[in-house]
Amino acid sequence: MDNKIETYSTLWSLVDLDQEDHKLKEITVLFLNAMNDWPTYNQHKIADFVRELNEYFGSPLTIEKIDARKFNGHNIWQCVAGSSIAELIDTSARFCNENSFDKIVENILDFYEQEFIKTDFIAKLQYRTTVQGGRQTPARSGYRPQVKFDFIEKESSGQQTFIDKETVFPGDTVDAKIKILSPDFYTGCLTEGMGFEFREGATIIGTGEIKYIVNDRLEKAK
Repeated sequence: MDNKIETYSTLWSLVDLDQEDHKLKEITVLFLNAMNDWPTYNQHKIADFVRELNEYFGSPLTIEKIDARKFNGHNIWQCVAGSSIAELIDTSARFCNENSFDKIVENILDFYEQEFIKTDFIAKLQYRTTVQGGRQTPARSGYRPQVKFDFIEKESSGQQTFIDKETVFPGDTVDAKIKILSPDFYTGCLTEGMGFEFREGATIIGTGEIKYIVNDRLEKAK
């Protein structure tokens, strides 16, 4: 379950990290816009949103069913969200050869879950120099030291996928995607700006600071 995208904020964060321009990203933005406009109070679960769409417009969801739902003076936000979903289906049909709404959502989640496999949060990492007791050799992207936060005694492996670099030398600073092996340790505990150490056994290799939380299950409630 840790690699399944369940909420608006996690999907939005992954899209925000996606630096490429492509049609599936465009389609995903339409989906998020619709989700943001949907009138259910505090709506954030993707599965709940999809269920409510199908209940309101009819299943299987089609452009024709969306168009059949006319504005009645009370359903402005359903109509606005429906317009984004109709554009999503049309764009997917024309450029991705897929007009099934359920399949489109599946394709969105499958694509961004490939990134979610590598990313719980983005961190700025400062590697210690060899003189400071850090590594004697460079680290390659995919390096998996232990992560240690001050608020808990337990440690967990935290894979580092470097951003715009493949190799980091002792003393370097780098931004990286961090994926925690045991995320349950940190559910509802992390905040942006929080510091941590990364270690090999008892040896502190460097320190990090959370810049951006992607997995909202880990984020401390504001």
